[in-house]
Amino acid sequence: MPKILDIFAHKIVNSRGNYTFQTKVTLDNGVEGVSAVPEGASIGKNEAVSFPYDKAIEIVNNSIKELLVGEEIDNQSRLDELMLTMDGSSSKRNLGANSILSVSLACARACSNTKGIPLYFYLSQIFDNSVCFNKNIIDENNFPTPIFNILNGGKHAENELSFQEFMIIPAKKFNYEDSLDVGVTIYGILKNLLKERGLAVGLGDEGGFAPSGLDMYQAFDLLVEASSKKFQVGEDVYFGTDVASNSFHFDGLYYLKELDAKLNGKNLLDMYSTLVDKYPLIYIEDPFEEDDLKSWQRASVLQNKCLISGDDLVVTNTKHLDSALKLGIINSVIVKPNQIGTLTETLDFIRNAKNNNLMTVISHRSGDTAEDSFIADLAVAVASEFIKSGAPARGERVAKYNRILDIYYDIKNI
Repeated sequence: MPKILDIFAHKIVNSRGNYTFQTKVTLDNGVEGVSAVPEGASIGKNEAVSFPYDKAIEIVNNSIKELLVGEEIDNQSRLDELMLTMDGSSSKRNLGANSILSVSLACARACSNTKGIPLYFYLSQIFDNSVCFNKNIIDENNFPTPIFNILNGGKHAENELSFQEFMIIPAKKFNYEDSLDVGVTIYGILKNLLKERGLAVGLGDEGGFAPSGLDMYQAFDLLVEASSKKFQVGEDVYFGTDVASNSFHFDGLYYLKELDAKLNGKNLLDMYSTLVDKYPLIYIEDPFEEDDLKSWQRASVLQNKCLISGDDLVVTNTKHLDSALKLGIINSVIVKPNQIGTLTETLDFIRNAKNNNLMTVISHRSGDTAEDSFIADLAVAVASEFIKSGAPARGERVAKYNRILDIYYDIKNI
């Protein structure tokens, strides 16, 4: 099997106008694999450590290169374990999760390229997803449903909305192609509605509109109005929200500036219950601050009505996932490879979630790049129920949705 000949990282610009970097792994047969790393704005305190881009580049081009040059490419778990051992910490504080991840994902691309197979197929092999890619039982409908963040708030926008994302979710009855059409159609209708009301149609970090002057109820009302122009709300399309409650939790209370309200965990849960009863809200992400476990436990009463999803709570880390599972406080998880640092750890996390009957949502970050669509192949490879890549707008967002559409057509035509 080909061996690693060279590893080289250099800076690039991400969607927020900040520098990040990408890494190229070159094999001794001339084949290459390239991967860029994203950055998040809403960051859980237990995420693995990421370094400034210039320090990460130096680590990749020196320490990690020296470690991995000469290693065979066809052993992802060994390559990842070598980097983890060199780092020697659970938080990646020595090499940096972003340094390690760029190499880990570039190695996966290089291996799939040298094998001459699509990335999603290679990833499915090392994940051992025989159900999805046994050619005798391939189902073109066994694809992740896109979750579209079409109204931005919180740390993704400069407005008064405390909740970070207001999302539309096509019904599972739609195949991937039709689901994408649902998102694109509603997004366009919403833009016109905002214009008619004299509201701004500027975009937030994830491509959703970011008007000022709304509270969360008015935001959901807009989703109802926009969706119902072409679709049956509650049958064709549902709603979700990433609350990202860490961003407005201070001194044990939740500060909702648009309502001029200070709520404790029980009061905030009452608000969620009201929202779930009023709207077809089937997905709530990070409803409480990650250490407010009493409130998370109280929210389990909503699990028969909607998905309660952990992001900052579990940070793609099996240790934190196990803790959440023991408490029974989630029935869905966000998966972000850059929260943990290697492909192997990411796949282990997904296996753990699936083995415990949790829904998985493969997710981008708010500072992303159009050059890299790795998470699209990952979402298909592991048969994730959902993928979250922002609005159906802006190159770094639609690159992921379009990549899944390419894969959808490929599999449909097998």
